[in-house]
Amino acid sequence: MPSSSLGLRLAACLLNISEARRKHIVENVAKAALLEKNGQKHPNVSVLNIFSDHEYNRSVITIAASVDELGLAENLVLRVPGCSVFLFGEADLPEKRPLVRRRKQLGWFTRRDFSALEPDLGVAPARKCGLTACFRAL
Repeated sequence: MPSSSLGLRLAACLLNISEARRKHIVENVAKAALLEKNGQKHPNVSVLNIFSDHEYNRSVITIAASVDELGLAENLVLRVPGCSVFLFGEADLPEKRPLVRRRKQLGWFTRRDFSALEPDLGVAPARKCGLTACFRAL
């Protein structure tokens, strides 16, 4: 890693996907997170982990990127149709709400009609499934 990158502030992104059994779909979403708008691999974005639970048909993709590259969320919205992005922590400007407070404000665990949610980027989820991304600066 070049010495100019040592001071890089990182953001973590957890992509929660309602898919685990079709590996190619999960991998395609992870690959989409690595690309810039021009389709080239972004130098400051890395997939750290992919966890898939086949029994519950859910996957979580953990991505790290420069805080300055929160355009990653915008790229996901462009490349993955139906993607909803909710920001929290340092990425949630100017409020900087922690994840627990953000989920409570959204009524994430008690809500029945997810189409009424207003994500920070992307479309409102039709139901509690699909792809939801949460970004947090580290």
